[in-house]
Amino acid sequence: MSSFDDMLTGLARLLADNGIGLDRLTPRPRGNRMPQEDRESIESILDDLDVILGDRVLHGSGSQAADSEEQPNGGVSEDRASALVYANGCFSVRRYEAASEAYIQLLEADRSDTSAGFNLGLCHLRERRHGDAVAAFTDLLQTDPDMAEACYQRGNAYDDLDEGDLALADYSRAIELKPDYLQAYYNRGVVLARLGRHQEAVEEFGIVIGMQPSLSNAHLNLGASLDELDRHDDAIAAYTEAVRCNPDNANAYFNRARTHYFLGYIQETIDDYTDAIGLAPDDAEAFNNRGLAHDAAGDYQKAVEDYGEAMALRDGFAEAISNRGAALEALDDLKGALEDYQSALSLAPRFAAAHYNAARLHAKLGDLDQCLVHLEEAVDVEPGLRDEATRDDNLGWVLKLRTLKEDLAR
Repeated sequence: MSSFDDMLTGLARLLADNGIGLDRLTPRPRGNRMPQEDRESIESILDDLDVILGDRVLHGSGSQAADSEEQPNGGVSEDRASALVYANGCFSVRRYEAASEAYIQLLEADRSDTSAGFNLGLCHLRERRHGDAVAAFTDLLQTDPDMAEACYQRGNAYDDLDEGDLALADYSRAIELKPDYLQAYYNRGVVLARLGRHQEAVEEFGIVIGMQPSLSNAHLNLGASLDELDRHDDAIAAYTEAVRCNPDNANAYFNRARTHYFLGYIQETIDDYTDAIGLAPDDAEAFNNRGLAHDAAGDYQKAVEDYGEAMALRDGFAEAISNRGAALEALDDLKGALEDYQSALSLAPRFAAAHYNAARLHAKLGDLDQCLVHLEEAVDVEPGLRDEATRDDNLGWVLKLRTLKEDLAR
């Protein structure tokens, strides 16, 4: 086994090589994973350190280092540095409980240790202990009220708690302290969109794009808010730019496909969903939606195949089952269609579209009683379907017949 100092030096080198702070943590961007070899090396070093430390945890008081002649001899400041390297190593490989314990001991030794306080808050965020994260960052901001990163991370914790207004306040404070804080602008845009404040979100993502024009997801989110504002052509342009910035952005293809479908561009819809599926072959929603586009194009067999893929990927996908029923009905497989409508309703008894489709099929088959049962359920869930039914060739006459019977009974 290597010496204590050698192990800490090796651990510090691995953390530095992976952009993880030796003092205050620098969180890795989402999706930016540590190489497996480095992860395994950190795990091994931590295991060896735990053998030396036993039940003790490195902290900044100097008391733990005194028990081993192999441990560093530099007083409180050197013990603190060692404790942070150990704790940050635990954090980097998701040993959050051990990391939290070490940060708490550092804070017990010195309540003004802003690095330990910041790291503890991050640890709680990763553990999804969002209330504890808010408390940790609030304590930290009492010590250092001008730490932009602490405001930003507390904003993230509030966002996770669905406290959108508090999150916005913290992101705004972070931007006030650090005017070029791109991620704070980005997250403020995300929260504004979630709160339905899409015009403000558009402005926010415009700022982000001005700061970093190649950020694909900023264009993606800009497009989503433009869609909500009924600016669909502008949304398509934003999604197209998102794809240009990152051709592997499956969500950009998906969103552009959805907008193309809304605008009636069916072949473009099919092409975009095909690209999205190529990048995310387990996306049941994309298969279902491409099925709808094939349906709109009159290619019912391809629609049936896509709905089947969606059902295979997501158990109990009532919408895809009902949609397949409609495609089978168009192919004159009335028995298969009725079975699908019934299956969809067994999964989602208040599914208006499935009730409506079943009502229409029962009308075709001449079963007026079952037709009316399903139609009444559909209209109860979505009252607007009554007007649609009056215009439907199969359902319109059923409604007229029922009205006539009611008039005669009076």
